[in-house]
Amino acid sequence: MKAVILNVGNEVLEGKVVNTNSSFLAIELGKLGIKTIKTIVVGDDEEMLKSEIENFKQSDYELLITTGGLGPTHDDFTKEVICKCFNKELVLREEAKQDMERYFKGSYAECNLKQAYFPKDAILLHNELGTADGAIIEADGKSVIILVGPPMELKPMFRKGVIPYLEKNKDDLPWVAEYIVMGIGESGAEELLREFFEENPNVDFAPYASLGRIRYQLSAKHEYADEFKYACRWFENIMDEYIVTSNNEQIEELLVKELRDRDLTIATAESCTGGMIASTLVNVDGASAVLKEAHVTYSNESKVKYLNVDPESIEKYGVVSEEVVIEMAKGLRKLSKSDINISVSGIAGPTGGTKDKPVGLVWYAIDINGEVFASFKVFKGNREQVRIRATRYILYKLFRLLKD
Repeated sequence: MKAVILNVGNEVLEGKVVNTNSSFLAIELGKLGIKTIKTIVVGDDEEMLKSEIENFKQSDYELLITTGGLGPTHDDFTKEVICKCFNKELVLREEAKQDMERYFKGSYAECNLKQAYFPKDAILLHNELGTADGAIIEADGKSVIILVGPPMELKPMFRKGVIPYLEKNKDDLPWVAEYIVMGIGESGAEELLREFFEENPNVDFAPYASLGRIRYQLSAKHEYADEFKYACRWFENIMDEYIVTSNNEQIEELLVKELRDRDLTIATAESCTGGMIASTLVNVDGASAVLKEAHVTYSNESKVKYLNVDPESIEKYGVVSEEVVIEMAKGLRKLSKSDINISVSGIAGPTGGTKDKPVGLVWYAIDINGEVFASFKVFKGNREQVRIRATRYILYKLFRLLKD
């Protein structure tokens, strides 16, 4: 099956909103053995949208997925244009109206009612987090999947509604597994996996590296089930120390869940990362149950004032040192009364490095109920990349300490 992804909206076309939807959809389609032929972005232009839909109709591609343009305003017309192109009449769907009423708890503006209109034979895709449902329309031997634009709403809509539909309508699905690996670079992982490729010729192996994490996808045709399962076991055995999830979750999501399950609280004292560790945790729903407090102790004076770091330690060892981050973590434990206390100090650059302490050097300490683990790592990249890599690595190390 071949698919086209069509993103609609001026905000996406003009770069005001980063188009993460295309990446998410292409990855998920690939897991189902569906090849994404092209991704298109158009603005809020009815004629341009109509032109792309007509191009799809005339092609030999079977699947079109649209995102955006399902809101209540005059420039939200994706659904309407699609229905015109496929000669589908829009009618009020009671299910969609009820979904909207549940979201608004009964009262809503009249313009919102347009979001409850769909073809009578369309399969509705319920939106648990927003006002607009999506839909699947089958016509002329093709399927058109109409999704909302906000990624937070789109992802659960796709996973709960679209994936089951596509799986049901596709025979001989490929075998696909994915793993998120952290704590090791791409070249280091390549060395560990060198023999893997030779021993598993019928299993496709694709690494997708980003800052501080690598997503590995293993896939094989349906007939190679035994080889695929064997390859997965081999991969898991080799990379056991570095695999954090097989569900493409972020480390902060995993960590917040782990802390909640264990009923543990956490506090942070950050210097070079400037609050990024705490901010990353706050991105996760439910973080309020575990994150007790956060401090950005950027200056030496603040480390002494709030965390009771000994000025002589800073003078003797330097602020970027094992001794100082341990004192920071211990001081934070007394201050926060949290179960887990993280401290970090480093040289994010691009200036400030020396021969003994280069740019990218980051020391961190993790205090778990009085037991302190401290270490360092040198991260490559510019200032922002060092901070991101350090943040993700420290969260990974804490996750590992809790799991091991």
